[in-house]
Amino acid sequence: MNILVTGATGYIGPFLVNKLKQMGHSVVILVRKKNDFLRLESEGFKCILGDVTDKESLVGIFKNIEVLFHLANIASWWLPNNQTYYDVNVEGTINLFEEAKKASLKKVVHISSIAAIRQPEGIIANEESIHQGDFESHYSKSKYLVEKETEKYLKGGLPIVTLNPGVVTGPQDTKTFGKTVLGIANGKVKAKFFPDSYIPLVYIDNVIEVMIKAIDLKVGSKYVVVGENIKIGDVFDKVCEIMKKEKITKTTPNLLLALVSYYSEFISFFTKKRPSLPVDGLKAIKIGAQASSKRSIDELGIKYLNGEQILTKLIEWFNKNNLINN
Repeated sequence: MNILVTGATGYIGPFLVNKLKQMGHSVVILVRKKNDFLRLESEGFKCILGDVTDKESLVGIFKNIEVLFHLANIASWWLPNNQTYYDVNVEGTINLFEEAKKASLKKVVHISSIAAIRQPEGIIANEESIHQGDFESHYSKSKYLVEKETEKYLKGGLPIVTLNPGVVTGPQDTKTFGKTVLGIANGKVKAKFFPDSYIPLVYIDNVIEVMIKAIDLKVGSKYVVVGENIKIGDVFDKVCEIMKKEKITKTTPNLLLALVSYYSEFISFFTKKRPSLPVDGLKAIKIGAQASSKRSIDELGIKYLNGEQILTKLIEWFNKNNLINN
């Protein structure tokens, strides 16, 4: 099939395009930067130079395209200008879908997030969940607004399938969740934080498996993609067990975390550089999130890796790539 992918330079994107190519699909990638364009073309992908925030650059991109995978978004807890979340995530999706309306696509696979449907602390979200509006971050609010727009385009005839992954990790994850695991493994993170807060963790291979299945799913389908809702404290304990290290018992006080977060963001106001602990990120970690993948397990037969399996594989990859100081 002829497939167009946006957001192929993020974390999930490279795994997806390589899998699609391996399966024999013809993959076209929308890229913003010339160096990414040249790199991906050298890897055998056809690329189009364009930006979802620039309507003119999107004209004609769906010629001969059958399936769209829309991954492009700003996934960050801090930006110098908060409007960027809405310009890229919301308006960018609208621009893309407006152009898609002119084509005869068989499927649009929209990669959303648990952040778009997160429920109040202690409540497990599912495909029917609606965010209660207690947004802890601009990222979360933008993802919610994107889903509202997606619903409009679905009703308007665009053949959309929506997937809501949790916190995705696996090989190459050294910047987000993986950075914390690596810090624990290397003894750089010496104290737990928000140990009773939940992370809806999922392994990259399971995410790609569901995404590939989405090509053939019924229009209007929606699936939560989560392996295990695991407590942060349990992540610390399991990493130490895998590493055969003594468990970390010390916990950083919430007040200290808040002081560090607000101070680092105060400094960033002047430097315009990312704070060491963004306030939105602190709020998201504190609240946590839980979501159920029962529908994708029952209907799609997905066998998700659990938290311990995910952490074991992640640490194996870190060791293989000499990132852990043994």
